[in-house]
Amino acid sequence: MAHILGQLAPHDCAGMRKSRYGRLFDGGYVMADDFDGVTAAYSLGISHDVSWDLDIANKGIKIFQYDHTINQLPAHHPHFTWEKTGIGADHSEPGFKTLPDIVAENSQPGDRDLILKCDVEGFEWPILANCSTALLARFRQIVIEVHAINALADPRHADLIGRAVTNLSANHHVIHVHANNYGAWAILGSIPVPTVLELTLLRKDRGSFQPTSSEYPTPLDMPNNPERADFPLGKFRF
Repeated sequence: MAHILGQLAPHDCAGMRKSRYGRLFDGGYVMADDFDGVTAAYSLGISHDVSWDLDIANKGIKIFQYDHTINQLPAHHPHFTWEKTGIGADHSEPGFKTLPDIVAENSQPGDRDLILKCDVEGFEWPILANCSTALLARFRQIVIEVHAINALADPRHADLIGRAVTNLSANHHVIHVHANNYGAWAILGSIPVPTVLELTLLRKDRGSFQPTSSEYPTPLDMPNNPERADFPLGKFRF
């Protein structure tokens, strides 16, 4: 359990600044200011908020958006391309595509400067567990909300989450972590862990990394639920 969480320990990238993109409170993410040369972004899970998408699109980056739970986007931008499609681990469910499918449809095979934003309410674990590290390595940055961390206590789910985390961290370091305080705390063994985390990952070839000197939350963070205090994570090392 601790070895899985340990792969999510945040790092600092020397000389890399970070900023918040998207709205205050729920829907905003802290990212590295490393966008030069990015060719496209993929936004999985929209619901009623495209504030992150708008901030990225305003940098001149095309965004391919997927959400099967809505009938239209809440706002539009010339760089938005939305499809009423869900993203899953395979083709077993009608109306769903896989991450390899959508990248093949919208990006050239040599594109290695993509961005992924993923908030798909728990479906992230099978998507990541069944995704090749070669495909994930094409994303310069990944911002993802991961759910049900407490499922690590169940051996039936721990293997899936472990494979997903191993794939996610193969070519990337976590550079920012934030707890979604709409969730709760869980005790895994003797380790208190929020059940929902927001992670930002940066590809390892983007600079020189070392374990973080920061404590989380940082001044760039905002509580997802403004009526509750943010969850303190310290340096988030295990």
